[in-house]
Formats: sequence, C-alpha cells, structure tokens
Amino acid sequence: MLRFGRSYITVSEIAQQFFCEYKLHMAIIEGKVETPSMEVGIVIHDEVFKGKSVDATEFLNIVRNNPVVIATLPLVVGIGDVVIVGIPDAVLFINGIAKAVIELKTSNKWLDRVFENENVQAQLYAYLINKLGLGRDPLIVIIKSKRDPGVVPSLRKSIYSAVVDYVNSAVELPAKVRFRDFTMYIDGFDRSIEARLRWAIDYWLMRRDAQATPSPGKCSVCEYRGNCPFKALE
Repeated sequence: MLRFGRSYITVSEIAQQFFCEYKLHMAIIEGKVETPSMEVGIVIHDEVFKGKSVDATEFLNIVRNNPVVIATLPLVVGIGDVVIVGIPDAVLFINGIAKAVIELKTSNKWLDRVFENENVQAQLYAYLINKLGLGRDPLIVIIKSKRDPGVVPSLRKSIYSAVVDYVNSAVELPAKVRFRDFTMYIDGFDRSIEARLRWAIDYWLMRRDAQATPSPGKCSVCEYRGNCPFKALE
C-alpha cells in the first residue's frame, strides 16, 4: 500500500517532489491551499486548452484519420505496484503518433527559466506516452507565459501553430524561442527520468521520509512555512 493509503499517485505530485518534497508532504497532511495566483493559472489553462469532449473510440478515430491533432487525454500506467496518473495540458499527434507533450506554465516572473520540477513533469508525461505505446520518445514543449488572463486569446492562436512548426523542423535541441506573449522551450526525451521516478516512488512506498529542499526564495512564498521545521530564513 502507498503512503496515506493512496491507490495511485499523480504526475503533478511527483513533479512537486522535485520542488520541495516536504511541502508536498505537508499539503497532503494539512490540505492543499489554493492561492489567488494558482486560481488565475487554472483559469488560463482551462481557457487555452478547452476543446470538444469525445469518448475513447471517437478520439482514436480522430487521431487515426487526421494528419495533425492536438488533444488533452488522461494517461494511466502501472509501474510495478504503483499506478501513475497524469493529464498533460496537450499532446501533439502527427499521423497518429504522439510527437510532443505540451505544458503551459504561467508566472509573474521566471519566464526565462525552466525549473527542474517543470522539466520532470513534462518528461514524465513523455515517459507515460512511451509506456502506453502512443509514441516513441516524444519531444517536450514547455510554454512559459505571464499569469495574465488577457493573453489567453493570443496563446490559443499562437501556441498550437508554433509547436507544430517547430516540432516539424530540424531545430537543434534544446531550443528556446521567444514570442510576444510567451517563451517556448523544446527538448528531447530524457531517459534519466526513469531514475528520478524511482527516487520519487520510494517516498510513496515509505522506503524513506520526505526530504525538504529549503531556500529563502521557496520558503518566503510557501503556504506552509508557518508550520515547517525546515524553513529557510532570509
């Protein structure tokens, strides 16, 4: 049985372990706190990636019969005794094959950098796609945009065409491309994600305690800093 009596773990939870595992631990124990910035980010994601809902049969028909499809779909894979569940923001299918995972990250700063937890999340989605046989080593595409609902129309119009153009080009990886309202990072699939996943799963299997990675920057904005014994002071 997994920690906390869980029957599965999510990709987003595993990614959080690479930001600060102890923060994730406290969030599960004390309950997740939704901040205003999180709420804005959720709204932007929902607007940018909204689309038509279809069942599994219709989805497969669409992917098989259209040269380019961008879709959001659940990924569920068993790794040993652990079930991992994830829903990427979008997956680009070309001629029926998953060629890229698309992840949108919104922020009021840090638009010029991809953090380890953001990279891990995208790489995990690509790993699950491999496991499910939907593609072979798909690229990861991370979009960094301002946390501003006003950019949604531009993002919806620009992200998809930009991803298709660059995935189909012979761009040297890793690549970083700046647009007016977002920066796009493209990289190849990294097989070291398997080792990172094993490290993360050990926490859920209770083979080790949660590890803290405190820093003044992280701790100053953490919702759980008041009760955290590892918080870093400025």
